Amino acid sequence: MRPMPAVPTSRQRPAAPAAAETLLDRYVHQLAELTGMVSCCVFELSSGRPLAHAGASPGADDLAGHGTELLASIAGTCRAMGLGHAIPDAAITLGAHHLLLRAVPKHPGLALHAVLDKTHANLTLARLQVQRMDAIFDEPAPPA
Repeated sequence: MRPMPAVPTSRQRPAAPAAAETLLDRYVHQLAELTGMVSCCVFELSSGRPLAHAGASPGADDLAGHGTELLASIAGTCRAMGLGHAIPDAAITLGAHHLLLRAVPKHPGLALHAVLDKTHANLTLARLQVQRMDAIFDEPAPPA
């Protein structure tokens, strides 16, 4: 006899979002391998909820929360200046770190917040490498 298949409960998510989460997890784990990457997180812009995280501190909740605030502030400034309504693509240099904030390709409403160690990462090269990682969203979905 074979066991009965698991019946989804209200706590379990449907299969389709699980596949998307797997892709986002793979995305952040590949980003975490970039030279100088300290931590990175994909989060929902509307709620600030983290969806995928890789790396050390700061953690997913901190990155998502601060990324939401930073992007909202930058977007508000852009609107006030008449520069458009798109999700900003921002690179910020701090004393010891670089921050990258950008929309996640092919996932409306999601954004990436990445923290890089300034002594090990080249900001321009890191931005190009992150853009190259966008190709992961062009790959065909694995068969179910």
